[in-house]
Formats: sequence, structure tokens, C-alpha cells
Amino acid sequence: MRKLLARLFKAIYRIIFRPKNGKLRRRDQPMARILISAGHDLKDPGVVALGTTESREMILTRNEIVKELELRGVDCIVVPDSLSRRDTIRWINTNAVPGDVALEIHGNAFNGSLRGAQAFYIYGNDERQLDAQLLLNALLQEIPELPSRGVQPDIHSPNRRGLSFCRQVAVSSVLMQLCFIDNPQDLELLQNQREKFAKGIAQGLIQWSGQTPKTPEFPTINIFIKQQKYDEKGILINSNAFIPVDLVEMLGISLTDREDIRQISYGNVVYVKAVDLQDFNIAASWENQTKTVILNSLPRTLLEDGDQIMGMGNATESQLKSFLEKNNEDGLKQFPDLPRLYIEEAENELVNHDVAFCQMCLETDYLRFGGKVKPEQNNFCGLGTVEASAAGATFPDPKTGVKAHIEHLKAYASTDMINEPPIVDPRFDYV
Repeated sequence: MRKLLARLFKAIYRIIFRPKNGKLRRRDQPMARILISAGHDLKDPGVVALGTTESREMILTRNEIVKELELRGVDCIVVPDSLSRRDTIRWINTNAVPGDVALEIHGNAFNGSLRGAQAFYIYGNDERQLDAQLLLNALLQEIPELPSRGVQPDIHSPNRRGLSFCRQVAVSSVLMQLCFIDNPQDLELLQNQREKFAKGIAQGLIQWSGQTPKTPEFPTINIFIKQQKYDEKGILINSNAFIPVDLVEMLGISLTDREDIRQISYGNVVYVKAVDLQDFNIAASWENQTKTVILNSLPRTLLEDGDQIMGMGNATESQLKSFLEKNNEDGLKQFPDLPRLYIEEAENELVNHDVAFCQMCLETDYLRFGGKVKPEQNNFCGLGTVEASAAGATFPDPKTGVKAHIEHLKAYASTDMINEPPIVDPRFDYV
């Protein structure tokens, strides 16, 4: 009886979805698209366990799968998260065309004791069984520590009458349960290796749909670090700005232990998403007119231990000038370029120019001087004045004096060598 109903459904499907030219598109034609749905919806959380919900975890995973597919130049369509189960099927049947494939991802639950992934296919369909096995194998290849619960016909699911996603969707469809949301090991695996889950599922979907991945062309973008242009270009992927990892390292940021920050190789250059640097006090803003990503340090009301000296400052040149002039109206008359010099020299050595400039203001009484050090010495931090008889170090010009100050701060806060030799701080080797 089931086989008879399956033949009848197939005949109706061919009548409804037959194109105007009277020919069905073959599965092996490159026009096939992937439709992907996250199980449950915004009103139905599904499994609720361990501080999260099935709906939330599946939406996050679905988003990563879509990113992976788009990165490979593969066509995919996302089912809206606001739809109920019935409306999801109706939406797919309205938007799909013959040859497309559809996947819905779910979590599982059973008193926290079970683990593993499995895939369901419509009972009696050998081809769909192979499709389900292909998807599951692709996932397990990326996540070998995830137990396999195999592929099952939909009548072996909790719903013995079969799964509506496997039976009522007009195009080829499979339902996957990625892990047990109520099992701590499974959930930790999903949350910590979500990109690997996505990569495996995306690979399976590409093979199933018959699409040929193509290398996409991403537009290049400009990069500014504060007010200075960076020579290399970034790229724009799915409206997200990516910057070269070399720049990240230049900013003193190590991503060695940050597997959660995705690195993408494109054109023999490795890139990371600019907004992923927020954990390192780097803010990224976007200027659409010039296609430029602008990197700045995040505003801080308090400086944290360990990053008071090393790191990127926040104040602009005009802000530094205003700060100084509020405390000494004549401060910039003799040293008009001092704010700019502090920003430039600090960036050369990855020192926080906010801290350096404030120290200069304290040491010189906002450029009033009045102590042992005189303005003509271009000594802005009291270098060489430790001994009572010392008149202090003298530098030929303000730029050299600022450079010495920055080097001295770096000597205290870092074991790194000076980026811009020669060293002009006379006490650098004594720190």
C-alpha cells in the first residue's frame, strides 16, 4: 500500500511541477539548489536543556552551513525561521523546483544519557537512503568524535507514521538530528566545533545536490587603522569585512588559541573577519561610500591590567589637542605637531598613545615644564632625571624625543624588540 501511495504521489508531483517545456530537470543538472531549514521555529523552542534550546542551536548551525555554502559559491535558500512545521513544508513546495534538495536539521533528547547523530529518509526509497547516508558520512568525517546512530527510515522515528518533512516535501528531502541537546558532551561538541559541523554538512549537501563549487570573487576593500591607510587590501564576504591575518599579527594579536575565530584563505592570503577582533579591544566600523573598514581601539572607561601600555590608543589627534589646550592654552604653540607625533610613534611600536600622551602631560605639567627639564631638550617624560644632579636627556627635535618616550614605555611593558630602529632611548637597555 505504501509503495502504491508513493507512486501516486510521484505522479502528482510530476504533473504539478512539470515546466512549460514539458521536461523535468534532471538531478545531475548544475541548476540544482539547496533548501535548508532549522528545526522548529521562533515560537517553538523544541528541546530545552542545559541552558539552551534546540531552536537556537539549530539556527546558529544553519547560519554557519549557509556561510560555508556561500563561501564555496553554492546556491542555497534559507527557509524563514518564523514558519511552523506545516508552513515550512508549504513554503518549500512553493519555492522549490524539480531537482532541488531540502534538508532540515534538528537536535535530539533522551534524559541526557544518549549521544550521536542520525539521519532519516522516507521509508521505501533506496535513493533517499543513500542521500541520508552521504550526509551523515560527510558530517562524521569532520567530527569523528561524534557517535553515529546511523540512517533510519522515517517510520523508525518517534513518529511511527513517518516524518512530514521526509514525506510531504515535494523535492528530495532528508531530516538530520545532529546531536543530543540534553547531553553535555554532545552539546559542548556542537557549540565549540559548530564550524566543523557546518563544513561537514555543507560538503554532503554539495555532493547530494550535484552542484560544482566555484571559487567566488570577493570585492576588495580599503583598510584604515585609525586615520592612516594600510597598504594591503581586505575583502568583503557576505557583507562582512575581512582583513589579512598579517595585519592582525602586526597589531600584536595572536590567534593561535582562538579556534572560534575563523580564518579564510583566498588568493593565497589568509583573512579574518574584522568584527571578530572585538575581544582584543579592536572596533571595526564601515564606510560604505569608500568601501573602507576602519579599525580603532574600543572605547574604555577603565584601562585593564596588562593592556595599559601596549595596545592601540583611542583618542584622535584633534581630541589630544583639545585635551591639552583645555589644561594649557599655550601648550601647543611651541610643539604644534606633538599629538600627531605621539600617535605615529606609538603605532610604530604598538604602544597605547593615550597612555603615553597622558604621561607626557603629567611629566611636563601640560608642556609648561618648570622642573629640571627645559622645553628645548625635547624630553617629554623626564628621561635621565633619576639622579638629583642630572639635567635630563636632550634630543635634537620633538620627533626624536617622542620616539624615546615610546621606546621607554615599550621597554617596561613588553619584551619585544623595537620595530623602528635605531633606539634613541638612552636608558632602554637598563629597564
